[in-house]
Amino acid sequence: MRVDRDALVPGAIVTVEVEGHECVMWRGRSGRLGSAPRFCPHLDSDLAEGYVTGDELVCAGHGWAFDGVGRVYKRNEYGRVDPKGTVLALTLHEDDDGIEADLTGPAA
Repeated sequence: MRVDRDALVPGAIVTVEVEGHECVMWRGRSGRLGSAPRFCPHLDSDLAEGYVTGDELVCAGHGWAFDGVGRVYKRNEYGRVDPKGTVLALTLHEDDDGIEADLTGPAA
């Protein structure tokens, strides 16, 4: 699966399907790419409706944060970070022609 680089400016989220898996990809504020399943494992909120904070994608439903390489966290109002497990993460390769995504990443 190839995505146009121009579609992923910092803070942008795009939906992709890779080998039958619905996923989202985003570009963090630093320029780093990340990916996660399209639906949050907590209550199935659509992560395409989330938002990017720093380099993480945050679920608009209940604030779970995805680091882009397969780890999921919940930050509470006191600043504590609670790990919530791992999810599928795509392997992403970027070049001048675009961004290539495949299923060889963590938890694939």
